[in-house]
Amino acid sequence: MFEITKDAEYIKYCLTHPAVWRHIQDDAAKDIDPRLFFPPMNGVIYVKAGEYGLLIAKPLNHINYDVHIALLPSARGKAVEVCRGAIKWFFESSDKPIRLTATIPSYRHRIIKLAESIGMEFIGVNKKSFLLNGALYDQHLYGLSKE
Repeated sequence: MFEITKDAEYIKYCLTHPAVWRHIQDDAAKDIDPRLFFPPMNGVIYVKAGEYGLLIAKPLNHINYDVHIALLPSARGKAVEVCRGAIKWFFESSDKPIRLTATIPSYRHRIIKLAESIGMEFIGVNKKSFLLNGALYDQHLYGLSKE
């Protein structure tokens, strides 16, 4: 079900899908036309989760990855299962220690609950670090290690 993809059209489709696009923007990106958006491909790992969308891992260093999700409406009610499966797949496909971290804006309560339900541990708060519609929000940092 999980595979690394470099299919830029599929990646763009997932990231710019209306159910995803409205949740992945801050004020710096609010004027970007999704039809003109091209996903960054250099260094980013896109994991296709079957029909459910993408999981994205941006390497921060040799073992630490900043992770994001771009789940399509078909994943409703299955997000926990999809994310747990992707984490298991990601950990099993590497022979090195891996640390996954997620930075989630404080107002994204459902995503915070998702992070906690898949076993991510609350690490701390990056205060006033996310700008949306002119308002500053804290970001909550979560992490999970391959052990």
